[in-house]
Amino acid sequence: MINSERQVNTIPSELISSVETLAIFFDAGHPKEHQKDLKKWRYHVINEEQYNCRHGAVPVLAHYEETLQLIKAADMLRRSNEATVKSIIATVAEIEQEKHDWVYFPANLKKKEAKNPLITIKKFFKTITLDQYKEIFHEWLRLALSNNAALETLSAKDIIEVYENLRKLYSATWIIHCRAEQRLALIDP
Repeated sequence: MINSERQVNTIPSELISSVETLAIFFDAGHPKEHQKDLKKWRYHVINEEQYNCRHGAVPVLAHYEETLQLIKAADMLRRSNEATVKSIIATVAEIEQEKHDWVYFPANLKKKEAKNPLITIKKFFKTITLDQYKEIFHEWLRLALSNNAALETLSAKDIIEVYENLRKLYSATWIIHCRAEQRLALIDP
Protein backbone atom coordinates (compact mmCIF):
# COMPACT_ATOMS: atom_id res chain seq x y z
CA MET A 1 0.00 0.00 0.00
CA ILE A 2 1.15 3.54 -0.66
CA ASN A 3 2.66 5.44 2.25
CA SER A 4 0.01 7.72 3.72
CA GLU A 5 2.54 10.56 3.94
CA ARG A 6 2.81 10.67 0.16
CA GLN A 7 0.73 13.11 -1.78
CA VAL A 8 -1.91 11.10 -3.57
CA ASN A 9 -3.84 13.94 -5.12
CA THR A 10 -1.66 14.32 -8.20
CA ILE A 11 -0.23 11.86 -10.67
CA PRO A 12 2.32 13.20 -13.17
CA SER A 13 0.99 13.09 -16.75
CA GLU A 14 4.09 11.15 -17.91
CA LEU A 15 3.18 8.43 -15.46
CA ILE A 16 -0.47 8.26 -16.52
CA SER A 17 0.24 7.81 -20.23
CA SER A 18 2.98 5.27 -19.54
CA VAL A 19 0.81 3.41 -17.03
CA GLU A 20 -1.87 3.04 -19.69
CA THR A 21 0.70 1.36 -21.95
CA LEU A 22 1.93 -0.81 -19.06
CA ALA A 23 -1.65 -1.82 -18.24
CA ILE A 24 -2.21 -2.98 -21.81
CA PHE A 25 1.05 -4.93 -21.74
CA PHE A 26 0.37 -6.59 -18.39
CA ASP A 27 -3.25 -7.39 -19.27
CA ALA A 28 -1.66 -10.11 -21.39
CA GLY A 29 0.09 -11.60 -18.35
CA HIS A 30 2.49 -11.19 -15.45
CA PRO A 31 6.21 -10.70 -16.09
CA LYS A 32 6.88 -14.44 -15.75
CA GLU A 33 4.46 -15.15 -18.59
CA HIS A 34 6.11 -12.51 -20.76
CA GLN A 35 9.51 -13.97 -19.87
CA LYS A 36 8.29 -17.38 -21.04
CA ASP A 37 7.20 -15.88 -24.38
CA LEU A 38 10.51 -14.04 -24.65
CA LYS A 39 12.47 -17.25 -24.04
CA LYS A 40 10.54 -19.01 -26.80
CA TRP A 41 11.10 -16.06 -29.13
CA ARG A 42 14.84 -16.05 -28.35
CA TYR A 43 14.99 -19.78 -29.01
CA HIS A 44 13.74 -19.24 -32.55
CA VAL A 45 16.18 -16.37 -33.03
CA ILE A 46 19.26 -18.45 -32.20
CA ASN A 47 18.15 -21.74 -33.76
CA GLU A 48 17.41 -22.63 -37.36
CA GLU A 49 13.82 -23.42 -36.58
CA GLN A 50 10.95 -21.25 -37.73
CA TYR A 51 8.52 -19.98 -35.10
CA ASN A 52 5.41 -22.05 -35.48
CA CYS A 53 2.40 -22.72 -33.34
CA ARG A 54 -1.22 -23.50 -33.95
CA HIS A 55 -1.91 -19.76 -34.34
CA GLY A 56 0.89 -19.31 -36.85
CA ALA A 57 3.12 -16.27 -36.47
CA VAL A 58 0.54 -14.15 -34.66
CA PRO A 59 1.93 -14.74 -31.12
CA VAL A 60 5.49 -13.71 -32.00
CA LEU A 61 4.27 -10.71 -33.99
CA ALA A 62 2.04 -9.64 -31.09
CA HIS A 63 4.92 -10.09 -28.63
CA TYR A 64 7.15 -8.00 -30.89
CA GLU A 65 4.61 -5.16 -31.08
CA GLU A 66 3.83 -5.27 -27.35
CA THR A 67 7.54 -5.28 -26.52
CA LEU A 68 8.19 -2.20 -28.64
CA GLN A 69 5.33 -0.36 -26.94
CA LEU A 70 6.69 -1.34 -23.52
CA ILE A 71 10.17 -0.09 -24.43
CA LYS A 72 8.76 3.22 -25.69
CA ALA A 73 6.82 3.65 -22.43
CA ALA A 74 9.97 2.84 -20.44
CA ASP A 75 11.91 5.43 -22.42
CA MET A 76 9.23 8.00 -21.63
CA LEU A 77 9.46 7.10 -17.93
CA ARG A 78 13.26 7.36 -18.07
CA ARG A 79 12.99 10.91 -19.35
CA SER A 80 10.28 11.88 -16.85
CA ASN A 81 10.49 14.57 -14.22
CA GLU A 82 11.30 14.40 -10.51
CA ALA A 83 7.62 14.17 -9.51
CA THR A 84 7.28 10.94 -11.47
CA VAL A 85 10.35 9.49 -9.79
CA LYS A 86 9.05 10.36 -6.33
CA SER A 87 5.67 8.84 -7.12
CA ILE A 88 7.06 5.35 -7.73
CA ILE A 89 9.75 5.03 -5.03
CA ALA A 90 8.79 2.76 -2.15
CA THR A 91 10.12 2.28 1.35
CA VAL A 92 11.40 -1.06 2.63
CA ALA A 93 8.17 -1.50 4.61
CA GLU A 94 6.06 -0.79 1.51
CA ILE A 95 8.07 -3.34 -0.49
CA GLU A 96 7.44 -5.97 2.17
CA GLN A 97 3.73 -5.18 2.03
CA GLU A 98 3.78 -5.38 -1.78
CA LYS A 99 5.41 -8.81 -1.60
CA HIS A 100 2.55 -9.92 0.61
CA ASP A 101 -0.31 -8.22 -1.26
CA TRP A 102 0.59 -8.60 -4.92
CA VAL A 103 -0.14 -11.71 -6.95
CA TYR A 104 3.42 -11.51 -8.27
CA PHE A 105 6.50 -9.67 -7.01
CA PRO A 106 9.69 -9.85 -9.11
CA ALA A 107 12.65 -11.66 -7.58
CA ASN A 108 15.20 -10.69 -10.23
CA LEU A 109 15.71 -7.09 -9.10
CA LYS A 110 18.16 -5.85 -6.47
CA LYS A 111 16.66 -4.19 -3.39
CA LYS A 112 17.49 -0.70 -4.64
CA GLU A 113 15.90 -1.53 -8.03
CA ALA A 114 12.73 -2.76 -6.32
CA LYS A 115 12.67 0.43 -4.26
CA ASN A 116 13.18 2.62 -7.34
CA PRO A 117 12.48 0.69 -10.57
CA LEU A 118 13.63 3.66 -12.67
CA ILE A 119 17.18 2.55 -11.83
CA THR A 120 16.57 -0.58 -13.91
CA ILE A 121 15.02 1.44 -16.71
CA LYS A 122 18.02 3.76 -16.84
CA LYS A 123 20.35 0.73 -16.98
CA PHE A 124 18.20 -0.71 -19.77
CA PHE A 125 19.06 2.29 -21.97
CA LYS A 126 22.65 2.76 -20.78
CA THR A 127 24.40 0.92 -23.62
CA ILE A 128 21.56 0.41 -26.11
CA THR A 129 19.36 3.25 -27.36
CA LEU A 130 15.66 3.12 -28.11
CA ASP A 131 16.36 3.10 -31.86
CA GLN A 132 18.90 0.29 -31.46
CA TYR A 133 16.37 -1.79 -29.51
CA LYS A 134 13.86 -1.23 -32.32
CA GLU A 135 16.39 -2.46 -34.90
CA ILE A 136 17.42 -5.45 -32.80
CA PHE A 137 13.84 -6.56 -32.17
CA HIS A 138 12.97 -6.14 -35.82
CA GLU A 139 15.84 -8.51 -36.61
CA TRP A 140 14.66 -10.88 -33.85
CA LEU A 141 11.23 -10.93 -35.47
CA ARG A 142 12.66 -11.57 -38.95
CA LEU A 143 14.86 -14.41 -37.68
CA ALA A 144 12.09 -16.03 -35.62
CA LEU A 145 9.88 -16.14 -38.70
CA SER A 146 12.59 -17.60 -40.92
CA ASN A 147 14.62 -20.80 -40.94
CA ASN A 148 17.81 -18.84 -40.29
CA ALA A 149 19.68 -18.49 -37.02
CA ALA A 150 21.26 -15.29 -35.73
CA LEU A 151 24.79 -16.50 -36.36
CA GLU A 152 25.67 -13.85 -38.92
CA THR A 153 23.30 -10.97 -38.31
CA LEU A 154 23.30 -10.46 -34.54
CA SER A 155 26.12 -10.23 -32.01
CA ALA A 156 26.10 -12.03 -28.69
CA LYS A 157 25.32 -8.64 -27.10
CA ASP A 158 22.26 -8.32 -29.35
CA ILE A 159 20.96 -11.58 -27.96
CA ILE A 160 22.27 -12.12 -24.42
CA GLU A 161 22.34 -8.54 -23.13
CA VAL A 162 19.05 -7.62 -24.77
CA TYR A 163 17.37 -10.75 -23.40
CA GLU A 164 18.59 -10.14 -19.84
CA ASN A 165 17.80 -6.42 -20.02
CA LEU A 166 14.27 -7.15 -21.17
CA ARG A 167 13.65 -9.66 -18.40
CA LYS A 168 14.57 -7.00 -15.85
CA LEU A 169 12.55 -4.36 -17.69
CA TYR A 170 9.46 -6.57 -17.38
CA SER A 171 9.99 -6.65 -13.61
CA ALA A 172 10.69 -2.93 -13.20
CA THR A 173 7.73 -1.88 -15.31
CA TRP A 174 5.50 -4.36 -13.48
CA ILE A 175 6.40 -2.67 -10.18
CA ILE A 176 5.72 0.77 -11.67
CA HIS A 177 2.43 -0.49 -13.09
CA CYS A 178 1.28 -1.92 -9.76
CA ARG A 179 2.33 1.11 -7.71
CA ALA A 180 0.67 3.51 -10.12
CA GLU A 181 -2.52 1.43 -10.13
CA GLN A 182 -2.57 1.52 -6.33
CA ARG A 183 -2.06 5.25 -6.38
CA LEU A 184 -4.80 5.80 -8.93
CA ALA A 185 -7.16 3.63 -6.85
CA LEU A 186 -6.52 5.87 -3.84
CA ILE A 187 -7.39 8.95 -5.88
CA ASP A 188 -10.43 7.58 -7.68
CA PRO A 189 -11.98 4.80 -5.56
